[in-house]
Formats: sequence, C-alpha cells, structure tokens
Amino acid sequence: MKQTLAVFGYLLLIPLVALNAADAPFANSGVVGEFAFETSAFMKQVAHAGRQSPPRDWRTQSGAMGVNARWETNKALPWFIEDQRFGGEYVAAGLAFGNQDEVRWGLKVLDWGFAHMDVDGMFNHHDCYHSASFFVESAARALLLIEASPWRAGFADQVNALKPKLLTAARWMVRPDVHALVWSGRKPTNSKLPGCPSELPYAHRRYLDAAAIGEVGLLCLDRELIEKSVAFIRNGIAFQRSDGVNPEKGGYDCHYQALGLEYACSYYQMVADDSLRAEMKPRLDQGFAWLVTRIKDDGSVDVSGNTRTGLGQETTRSGKSKGIDYRHFVRSLSHWAQLTQNPVWDNKARRIFEADLQSKTR
Repeated sequence: MKQTLAVFGYLLLIPLVALNAADAPFANSGVVGEFAFETSAFMKQVAHAGRQSPPRDWRTQSGAMGVNARWETNKALPWFIEDQRFGGEYVAAGLAFGNQDEVRWGLKVLDWGFAHMDVDGMFNHHDCYHSASFFVESAARALLLIEASPWRAGFADQVNALKPKLLTAARWMVRPDVHALVWSGRKPTNSKLPGCPSELPYAHRRYLDAAAIGEVGLLCLDRELIEKSVAFIRNGIAFQRSDGVNPEKGGYDCHYQALGLEYACSYYQMVADDSLRAEMKPRLDQGFAWLVTRIKDDGSVDVSGNTRTGLGQETTRSGKSKGIDYRHFVRSLSHWAQLTQNPVWDNKARRIFEADLQSKTR
C-alpha cells in the first residue's frame, strides 16, 4: 500500500507547465492514428453498429442518458455521470459514418453532463470519482477525435466551450484530497466529499484514470495532467502479475482485463511518449497474451474463475448481473494489432467478433 501511494504521491508536487503550441492535438500523429482506428471499417461493425444516426427526436431531447433520463423525471432516484459517456460514443460513430447530426447529438449528451457539474469539477453523487473517470475519458477522447477530423473547424466553437469544463473536472480528479480518498481510503478532516470506494483493488481503473487525465492534458495542453497520468500508467504495469493478469479484487477477470487494455491502448497511442511506450509494451504484450488464453477455439470467452463478471458475482447500477461485453475484447485486440502491426491479434479480434455475431443470430 505504501509503495502504491509513493508511486502516485510525488506527481502531486509537479508545477504546471504549458505544452508548446507544436504539441497541439491536431498535430499529434497519435491522435491522427486514433482517429484512423476509430473510423475504420471494422470499428463501424464492432463499436458503432446501430449508431449510424442519432435518435429521430434528438433536437428536442435534453441529452440525459440512461439512469439520468429517469432522474430528470424523479429526483428521488440516483443519477450517475458515467451514463453521459455515451455522448463520446455517439461523437465517434458520427465521425465514422460521416453524420454531423450524430456528432451534434453526442456533444449535446456531453454538455448535459457538464451542466450538472459543481463549480469545483465534482459530480455530486455517490461513487463520484469512478463515475467521473468514465465520463471525463469519453469526453476528452471525443474532442480529440473531432480535432483530428476534417470537421475540426466546423465544431471548433462547441469543442472550445467544453474544454475548460473538462479541464476543471480532470483537475478535480487529481486534487490532493480527492486522490488521498480514492487511492488510500483516507477521508481528509472536514472533507465534504461524498462516498467514494477505494480504487486500489481494480487494475483496469489505473488505465482508465490514466487515459482520462492524460487525454485531457493532451487536449488542453496541460503538462501537469500528462505527468500525473504517467504515474497511473506506471502503477498499472507494476500492479500486473507475472502471468500477465491485471488483478481485479485479488484475482483475474477477463472482461475487465479487456476493458483495461482498451484504455491502455488509447493512452499508448495518443498520450505516451516513446520512452513510456517502451515501458508499457512488454507488459501490454503479456496482458494480451493472457487475455487470449480465455478465448476458446470457437471464439467465445471462457468466464470460469472470473472475480467480477459472467457468473453473477456483481450487479450493475441498474441491478442486472454483470456480464461480459465482447466489444471490449474485439476493440482492445484490434487496437493492439494496429499499434504493433501484428496480424495475430487482429485475427483473434475478428474471430471473437464472428463468434459474438453467431451467438446473437441463434
């Protein structure tokens, strides 16, 4: 525990240093590569299927998604900012299919989220840190994709309006008292922070938080956030077991292994420099090598032994048992194939995708 906190702690003292103008996202080859991956023909099949266009009534909808749409009609119900992360997915789909209205809808969904942020950057509900990390990462990645797209100029006003709000949310995530609470379980004296469970048992959250904070740093030219994201990456690769497992609650879980690697790939492509990539690559190779041991010959996923998903171990916020999402397996493997130019990973990704399609048509 002390070693884990030491890895993070020193970065909290790094002064803010602005990035050079030459480091702007639209000039970043990694962001261009992320855009090419996200808008590829395969990702249209995998990630964006069913999202060729926005809802018909999107102009009159508020932008609230999932539980938040229900919360709008009954404030006694809980709301969670993470459900607004789907705005980023709509933006990506709109860019992939060439549908500007879908991008506008995605931005409206993200804007709803920021409209419910406190002035200090907190989304005031239970488990606010982890919920925010999903939303912040999705929003940052969406805006980076727009900046790498041919529509950059046309959406400049919307992107520029969201950037300072996104920066405020990311800086709340790395605030010393928030960091101490979620990464050590210590609630500072007189803190008004709502309940935030510890992040420590979950490997994938290290990569998620790194991507969220690092992508905002890249988008907003904030060197401090990028430097702090490096600590999460290094803690993530140090947390990995020698067999390649990224532990979840003391064991392995292939669903969360795939999800964590998905965020790690985006970070590797867009945020990491060559030196950090050299640190990450052997550990990501190990992580993917273990992940494919859970893939059966027919492309289906073996969930036996999972600590969190596929066997009724945990429930979602809506009360359903947590299952596995094949898209995370396909996305992460396909992305790593692109990054490493290794067709083996791509073949695995396509086999999983085909198996998932077959299971849905039976």
